[in-house]
Amino acid sequence: MAAGIVRFGRVEVHPDARTLFVDGVAAKLGARAFDLLLVLIEHRDRVVGKEELLDRVWPGLVVEENNLQVHISALRKLLGAGAVATVPGRGYRFTAPAPEDSPAAGAAPPGHEPLSIAVLPFENLDADRDKDYFADGITEDIITELSRWRSLAVTSRNSTFRFKGRAVDMQAAGRELGVRYVVEGSVRRLGERLRVTVQLIDSGTGTHVWGDRFDRPLADVFAVQDEVVQTIVGTLAGRMHAMGADRARRKPPSSLDAYDHTLRGNALPWDEPAAAAEAKRAFEHAIELDPGYGLPHSLLAVLLARDWERDLGGPVDVLDRAYALAQRAVELADDESTCHTILGQICLERRSFELALRHTERGVEINPANQWNRADLGLVLVYLGRADEGLEMLQSARRADPYFGPPWYWRGLGTAQFALRRYGDALPDLERGATRGALRGWAFLAACRATLGLAEPAREAVAQCLAIQPAATIGTLVARIPFKRDIDNRRLAECLHRAGMPA
Repeated sequence: MAAGIVRFGRVEVHPDARTLFVDGVAAKLGARAFDLLLVLIEHRDRVVGKEELLDRVWPGLVVEENNLQVHISALRKLLGAGAVATVPGRGYRFTAPAPEDSPAAGAAPPGHEPLSIAVLPFENLDADRDKDYFADGITEDIITELSRWRSLAVTSRNSTFRFKGRAVDMQAAGRELGVRYVVEGSVRRLGERLRVTVQLIDSGTGTHVWGDRFDRPLADVFAVQDEVVQTIVGTLAGRMHAMGADRARRKPPSSLDAYDHTLRGNALPWDEPAAAAEAKRAFEHAIELDPGYGLPHSLLAVLLARDWERDLGGPVDVLDRAYALAQRAVELADDESTCHTILGQICLERRSFELALRHTERGVEINPANQWNRADLGLVLVYLGRADEGLEMLQSARRADPYFGPPWYWRGLGTAQFALRRYGDALPDLERGATRGALRGWAFLAACRATLGLAEPAREAVAQCLAIQPAATIGTLVARIPFKRDIDNRRLAECLHRAGMPA
């Protein structure tokens, strides 16, 4: 490969000097691992087979495949678990953010950092404030589509939605979010028509770079989203042709009502039983309206899997239905990262470990900037017995977005620390993620507290588990928690016994 310096994320690779820097600090990496990294970067556009890697890195030598796995693990520990993806039965692929030495379509120009941009929540100008979810949904879709361009460093929804409902000084917002450009806009539904206004602002100077108003039939909302994204990309990176670039694009729903019901269901607080039931109805109705729309299939699958997770005596049919829905979602929207990561999570519950890893890795490959995808992959790695890699991936989600932190994330972070037997570190994370109805979260919290000698708090956590599931026992809990390794299952059972959970 070219001898020039290769940069991606926090990493610089200097091939000539055979040196690698992370955050500007020289990192220790063995010669074979360094050679392996160079080969993977050189062929980052495809999967590299194991035999090819062995031939390139150990030419003329007979080497066991285990040596390759050891060096792959070393790279993941140094660069993060998402840097190298395993493609079962085929080989490995370099999946870190695109190196800057040879940009593909949509990549940043050589020697330049990606252009940083944040999309603030679009204002709902309808008199009906209950329609906020529609404006929020359009904002989220624009964020998602911009994130597909590697030339842009797009701030996450969690960070920008803190500005919702506030009068915003664009220069101050840019400084707070650490971005050069800010997008703001508004949405108004006028009968069967839609008015969307959008402005792109240089936060450094406060000047308007571009602005437009779209008055279209309501059914054209997806075309408006495309036009906004393409104009922003074309404006900020004029060398690219947005219409012709090779990029993944989700298939929009054919029914606007289906889209509306999906946004409505996704905006509800799923931890509340009544809201979760309403969300299910919304997703089911969206599927009835547009059977070819993938996303509501995935979201309904998540809610069914949550039901199965909490109901220890529930029939496996519930999980089977969730799996069928998640599979169908991927069939309908194979280029949608969320659909893959949700299918991966449900495969994990079914203990289909290879499929779980394959689909969550695919989600990260499609949209590596999405912190939800990275956290999902991290959780799968933890349950597969690769807790050190899983913890790194989970932590990388927060590095990408310091404001990211839904309750399930903290429970996942605590589970990773628990699996690594870092109980003191796990405790505050598990406590932060302990929400009503989170049966597994309370179980891990009980086990962690007991291991730390906190007997009374451990019993309180057990009581919370029994309040959610009165018939819960050590056996039924451990049977539903998808650790692949027996040693992890046994350790959890021992800690739950110490906490006072019924056997």
